[in-house]
Amino acid sequence: MEVSKFFAEWHPVMVHFPIALLYFAVCLDLFGLVTRNTKAAWAGLVLTAAGTVGLMMAFITGNYAEIVAAHQQIQQKPIGDHEAWATATSWTFIMLTAWRSYLKTENRKNMVFYLMAAVLTLGCLTVTGYKGGRLVYEHGAGVNIAASALPHPATPQDLANLSLKNSWEELEYSGMMHHVFGWLTLGLALWQAYQHFNLPGQERARALGPIMLTGGGIFLMICSDWDAWPLGNTLPITDPEVLFHKILATIMIFFGIGMNLARRRPKGEVNSLQSHLLAILALVGGGMLFTHVHTGAPFSSTAMGVYVQHFVIGCLALACGGVKMLETVKPEQKKLWDRCWIVLLIVIAANLIWYVEGFPWYIHSEA
Repeated sequence: MEVSKFFAEWHPVMVHFPIALLYFAVCLDLFGLVTRNTKAAWAGLVLTAAGTVGLMMAFITGNYAEIVAAHQQIQQKPIGDHEAWATATSWTFIMLTAWRSYLKTENRKNMVFYLMAAVLTLGCLTVTGYKGGRLVYEHGAGVNIAASALPHPATPQDLANLSLKNSWEELEYSGMMHHVFGWLTLGLALWQAYQHFNLPGQERARALGPIMLTGGGIFLMICSDWDAWPLGNTLPITDPEVLFHKILATIMIFFGIGMNLARRRPKGEVNSLQSHLLAILALVGGGMLFTHVHTGAPFSSTAMGVYVQHFVIGCLALACGGVKMLETVKPEQKKLWDRCWIVLLIVIAANLIWYVEGFPWYIHSEA
């Protein structure tokens, strides 16, 4: 619980920054669109990216705040409502940031559509903050008071949920799935390295990445949750953990197809375009990983360790995608960015290959 308490204390500190940054970012983009001010539009893009990263940090600390609140015997329904809004808001802003990174201010029509979507998502962000405030002021979450003095005490079902633990089979299956995708990530890293060093057979090599990505997406779609569709019917597809896997699988398939279509572009553009699509996938997948919750036993010590690993791998994925995007800022350093990108992919692969459900090897205590 000490790990949860440490991260939970940062949640109220971190939530204000992404709210302010994202509101200001949308205002700057709107100002840039109306006045055709390219500097304002550039600042809007930077603040959108910074605000979305801040949102991910607020979410991961919120996972721990949720664990602490549940053990404080706060009712879990309002906690779940706050988390559901936060998940929807975070996922949407991740997609919007990916979209915004490709938008040019000259394309006014697309900017209008983007801003309409961004304003609606700001509404979701506002509701998320409101529900978080209610947890504190109406339910006493994060307030140092005895469970007996809470205005809305936990239900018997809430108390029963605190003792839930994942079965050995569930832990083994989850570990196996992470290992599979660790090897897939390593394969993608080696594929990128093969192209980077311009080894023989480049034309055929370019087909391997899209095949791996599409195949991995199909595998994740089918096998990610053994007790949910299509392998079982215990969990509904609306379960946050199941929904995350299905959405990520769909994104992987979409990007795999996109990378395959990129092979039709002129020869000099193929490697660069494929790499950038993979970088966007790393940014989107890494961002979503911060919001990935395990719903089987969300308040257990295993869940605490899982969220630590999500944080580490998510940061690596964001760094991975960010390094690749630096090519657009300093293209003269392309070889350096390519090599950093490949190394980071290998580090992510290693984390997934040695993944265990619970605390990682570099944190020995589950206290």
